[in-house]
Amino acid sequence: MKLAFIDIGELGWSMYISAHVRWYKERTGDEIAVMTYPDRRCLYDGLADVVMSVPDSFYTLFDTRRQNCLGIQKVPPDVMRKFFSEHLTNGFSIPEYFIMRCKPQFGDKLIFQPYKYSKKIEGSREVLVFPRRRLGGWYSYRNLNESFYIELIKRLCDERPDLNIRTIGTTMGAYDINVNKPNYINHVGKGDGLQDMIDHCQLAVSAVGSQSGPPKIALLQGVPTYMIGHQRERHMRNENWMSTPTSFFTVPDSDYSKINENECIEEIVSFVGRFG
Repeated sequence: MKLAFIDIGELGWSMYISAHVRWYKERTGDEIAVMTYPDRRCLYDGLADVVMSVPDSFYTLFDTRRQNCLGIQKVPPDVMRKFFSEHLTNGFSIPEYFIMRCKPQFGDKLIFQPYKYSKKIEGSREVLVFPRRRLGGWYSYRNLNESFYIELIKRLCDERPDLNIRTIGTTMGAYDINVNKPNYINHVGKGDGLQDMIDHCQLAVSAVGSQSGPPKIALLQGVPTYMIGHQRERHMRNENWMSTPTSFFTVPDSDYSKINENECIEEIVSFVGRFG
């Protein structure tokens, strides 16, 4: 068979799609194609037989800020399926069970492994901070205040002058924070996108972020990660596929505006101290 999968939803679900593709390549002789955003191609290079970027018309027809698990909020899965099916070539087709909405559909056909590094990075040890700032859409409620990250960065820089504290992310999805500390590196919007973030996991002694795709990737890469969110069991156990050391700060009533910032920062500093 020639199967195609579409990766245009939340980054955390890209990890499921790549694990599903890996299962097919290791357990079957099927040909696999993936169509996704340009910066996510690195998740499938050397894994899928064909990796395609989404067509330009996708960005004008759909609002990419409104991603859900595997699709776009308020856009029926059948509409998404029809659009992408019309842009597939060489006989590839989307399997019927891949329905592009928030519903389990992969069963046990999953093989999770760390992503490959594109190059060797050398330098000082680092703490990666993912200052999530989702613009628009339902999931923007999971953003923490920029002031929280500023105070966290200052505290980590002062407590751990032996480590670089690096913020990392895209300008569309992370706060662009400037802090005047000699061991702080603002890497938001810099480097080679997602692959660059994966590569920097080589230097990371730990990572910090609210529950989202980047902290989950750090865990997959074996980086001890402190996560802030409302789904403790899911992120510490169910989706911690490498059983990487982690800790979790649960926000009250799933309301991120109610977080006790000082208490959370103290716990993060202690966590970083365990692995740095």
